[in-house]
Amino acid sequence: MKKMRMRRVAVAGLVGVSLAGASLVVAGGTAVATTSTACKVVTDDHWPDIVQGEPKGIDPKTTAATYMWHDGNGWHIRVTHHGANLRTFGGQLSTSGTFANVSPVHLEKSDQFSVSSDHKSITFLFKNYGFIDGINFHTRCAPSINVSFQSDGIESPPSKIVIGHTGAHPPTDPFTISRVARTTIS
Repeated sequence: MKKMRMRRVAVAGLVGVSLAGASLVVAGGTAVATTSTACKVVTDDHWPDIVQGEPKGIDPKTTAATYMWHDGNGWHIRVTHHGANLRTFGGQLSTSGTFANVSPVHLEKSDQFSVSSDHKSITFLFKNYGFIDGINFHTRCAPSINVSFQSDGIESPPSKIVIGHTGAHPPTDPFTISRVARTTIS
């Protein structure tokens, strides 16, 4: 299998910055993505503000996109498109932590998803006829999530990937969402 090139996206507040390292400069200070060798947290669902909240406009009658967000119930991915013709949506997620409580949302018989035996990756393939398909999940001890989405077998354009309540788009596909440590800005 061809190795995917991943890019990191770090976020502080409502500002997203693409970077190659693990730190990001914030106006007046530095924030660093957390990495822990011994995670003692049962669940670690605190993620940056920009990924929080359901994006507006998830409507199979008017939109065509892959949506991803986080809230008090964990992570959510939804896909849809307008029209009744068949479109396929695929995705791969991976983390150095683990994924937990992965569950389907409105899947039909031909839709599928799987979680690796070590719970470090999720893959899905949804055959969508203009409705909404998706999954929900939580993370544990995950400093970041590597994400890749496809539509009809090719990488999804970033403009067709909508993240959080602000409707942010990643700079590229594939991309990485990194947890940001709370730091004092001086």
